[in-house]
Amino acid sequence: MGFDQKGSTVFKVSLGENNKWNVNETGFDKALASFDTETDAHSYAQGLARIKQNATVESGGKVLS
Repeated sequence: MGFDQKGSTVFKVSLGENNKWNVNETGFDKALASFDTETDAHSYAQGLARIKQNATVESGGKVLS
């Protein structure tokens, strides 16, 4: 699992290759999913964070949830 210093999982939303928005779990190279829109990527990442204990979502260096 991807963990920050406090032991929580961090899902990151970032613009990747081919102008797709990727959702990655910190500590893993491969994207969990890719989306055409940033909004869809955020929704997916926030859904993951809701079901994973102590998880947060980051985008552009800011914690979203």
